[in-house]
Formats: sequence, C-alpha cells, structure tokens
Amino acid sequence: MKLNWNKRKKSEAASKIFRSGVYSAAVTALVLVLVILLNLIVRAIPSRYTEWDLSEAGLYTLSDNSIEVVKNLTQDVKIYYLAETGNEDVILSKLLDHYAAESSHLSWELKDPALYPTFATQYGATDVTNGSLILVCGENSTVLDAADLYEEDYSNYSLTGTSNVTFDGENKITSAIYRLTSGEEHHAYYTTNHGEQTLTDTLTSALENQNLTLTGLDMLSDSIPEDCDLLVINNPVQDFASAGALVDEMSDLRSYLSRGGKLLITTDSYNRTPNLDALLAEFGLSRTEGLVVEGDSSHYMNGYPTYLLPDYASAVESGVLDNVDKNRGVLLQMAQGIALTETEDVISEALLTTSAEAYSKTAGYEMTTLTQEDGDPDGPFTLAAYARNENTEAEVIWIDCGNMDNEGIYQVLPGNVTFLQACATTLAFEEGTTLIESKALEAAPLEVSNSTSVALGLTFVIVLPAAVLAAGAVVVLLRRRK
Repeated sequence: MKLNWNKRKKSEAASKIFRSGVYSAAVTALVLVLVILLNLIVRAIPSRYTEWDLSEAGLYTLSDNSIEVVKNLTQDVKIYYLAETGNEDVILSKLLDHYAAESSHLSWELKDPALYPTFATQYGATDVTNGSLILVCGENSTVLDAADLYEEDYSNYSLTGTSNVTFDGENKITSAIYRLTSGEEHHAYYTTNHGEQTLTDTLTSALENQNLTLTGLDMLSDSIPEDCDLLVINNPVQDFASAGALVDEMSDLRSYLSRGGKLLITTDSYNRTPNLDALLAEFGLSRTEGLVVEGDSSHYMNGYPTYLLPDYASAVESGVLDNVDKNRGVLLQMAQGIALTETEDVISEALLTTSAEAYSKTAGYEMTTLTQEDGDPDGPFTLAAYARNENTEAEVIWIDCGNMDNEGIYQVLPGNVTFLQACATTLAFEEGTTLIESKALEAAPLEVSNSTSVALGLTFVIVLPAAVLAAGAVVVLLRRRK
C-alpha cells in the first residue's frame, strides 16, 4: 500500500510539473505573440507619432509653411532621392518621410545611381551628384542638386573664426513643390538702362524659388506691364526721366503705384536721384544727409565703423520680418539713413536700424575722418524702411545701401539674401510665402559659469558618492542588527 501511495504522489507531482510547464510555455508564447503584434502596430503608426525631434534646430520637423503646402496638394508629387543604398542622408530621408506622412498626394522613392545609371537623364539631369532630388508632378519636373541642400553660414566668423554648415533642404523642397503645383506665377520686373546694379545669381535663385519670375524692363522703351507684381530698382546710377524728357518714366512709375503697385528700391548716397527722391518723399521717406558711422563696436564688422550690422526693428505693419530669422545678421556697407516723416494717408515703419551710438558724417564719401564733428547728426538711424499708401494700397520698401545685394557678402552673412527675399516676396504676394529658414546642423554650445561648474563638480564627484556610501552603510548596519 505504501508503495502504491508513493507512486501516486510521484505521478501527481509529475502531472503538476507537466501542467506548470505547459502553462509557462503557453504564457511565454502568448507574451511573444503580444510583443510581435505590439511591434507590428507600432511600426504601422506614422513616425511623426512615434519619433521625437530632439535636434536644437528641428532638423527632422516640418515647418507650418511646409505642412500647409503639402496638405493643400491636389496633384500627385513623386520625389526621387538619388543616393547609394545604405549611404542615405539620415536628415534628408527622415524629412522626406515627414513630407509623405502629411499627404497621400506625396511619396518618395530611393533610386541608387549605381543600379539605375540613366534614370536621371529622362528628367534632363545629366550631371547631378549623389544626394540630389528629382521632383515630378505630371509632365513637369525639377532637380535639386545635393550641393544646394546645404550652405555655409559665416555669420559668426569674425567672432569665432569658424563657419557653420546649415541645412536648407526643407526650404528647397517646399519651394520646388510649390512651384510645380501652384500653377500661378508671380512676375517681378527689374529696371535697366540707369546703370542699375545687376541682380546677383543668389538673389535671383532665391526669388525664383518662391515662384517669382524675374524679367528686365527698359522703361525708356516699354511701360510697366499690367502683370507686374513687383518692380525692383537696384541701385541706379542715373535718375529716372521726368516730364519734359523724351520719355516720362516718372509718370509711368507714379501711374503704376497709383493702381496699387509694389516697389523695392535700393540706392547709394553717392548717386543723386532727385526724381526718385521726390517719389519716395510722397511716402514720407527721405534721405539723411551723409553716411552713417556706427559708434557701437558690436554693431559694425571687423573694425570698420561704416560696415554696419543693424538691428531688426519691431515692424508690425509690413509683415516683412515675420519669416526672417532675426538671429541672422545683415551687413550694410556705406549706408545712408532714412528719415520717416508723418504723411497723410501713409503708414510707414523702420525695418533695419542702427544703435543709438551711431552718427552720420555729413561729408559723405568726402569725409576725411570717421570721428564725429560739429554738424554730424546723432543716431539712431533707419537704414531700411517700409511705407504703404492706404488709399491706393501702393507699397514701398527702401534700403538706402547700394551694396545690399552682393555675392561676397552672402558668403559672410546669408542674412542679406534672406532679408531681401522676405522684402520681395512680402510685397509681391498678397498671401504668405513659402519662405523657410535654413537650419543649423550644430547645436549652440552650452555655456556654464565658473561658479556653476564648481558646484556641479562638487555635487557629482563628492556629495552624491558620499550620499550613496552613507546609505549603503546604514543598510549594512540595519541588517546586522536583525
């Protein structure tokens, strides 16, 4: 009997072990299935809900402008990313994922040039480099070269001796999508035959990226076209002809403004243009005699007080500065001040201003010293101004510096082209533009004071280790007493 009882106990124990094993295996299998299902569900969720952009500049996050452009798509846009498989730019591929997540009308595909060597040629791209993008919408296409997606920013070179690489891909991609799908072109004309400074390739490209076509205009032979959304006068050497001349250019210019025209003008104090000055005076804008000299060393460059680094004003009427990164400085060489005078039916405001330490050398280019003398007026001065006639809705932006649009300056301070682009697009478009700032790849260094550094050092090297040792000693003593 005892033997049978032992056998029965062993059998029951074995049965319990078996049941326990089966239960554990079933639970393990269920957990594995749930983990796999959870992983599949998470993978199916768009990355914008499962990934967080922790980069300081928001490299992997689309701006509101980009989201609006993509969400409003009614046509299919395909983006081909030309890159070697496995060597894709993470920033770019992640950004393309975000574009695709915003609209079913947009998708992207990787095309390895090694596997598809002739793919780009069907879109007229014969010499594109790895990392370039081809955007296709119906029969239309455009190519964004890899080199144009990044740019060098020398804004702080004079202080640090180094430059920063910034990512301009979002601006280029969104602008290209807008150009391909908007169907509406805006027209800007720039005047010629007055010795005007030719618009730089950089500025021309920046404006064309905003779907703004640029065409030269000789007002001695042609009147301002009806489709002119913006007229640009870039640092004329000669004045515009008025009544009594063979062609009355000023009459045509006033007629254009009377029907709500938009004017972007840059001038140099060296060139005398009394007819244009009279037109600007109708908007309450006039020149301050002389050339501006900055007295605050933080507001001029490389020890040259006439190389001005102005402040952005608190402009609210124009909207020009809404899309401008105000951390990006602009440089105005040999600039003249602008006086704003209260004028009936006209609203005006400053866009760029000097510090209060600035003064104007009335001798201008004939000055023999940079020191302020009797008769040299004190600042601050307005260097760029906006004005609007409330009756006609005509708008004017005047920058009293003939060297604002300059390729050499753009290599030092990209803020110049950004500012000019904002001025032009704000005037030309009644609605918001696709202007998007480039984003710094490097995070700004974290600055810690000496006292804070010492306090942190003591905390992590002495205080916290001592606290851990003390807690351990207490635990050991309590266990020994038990």
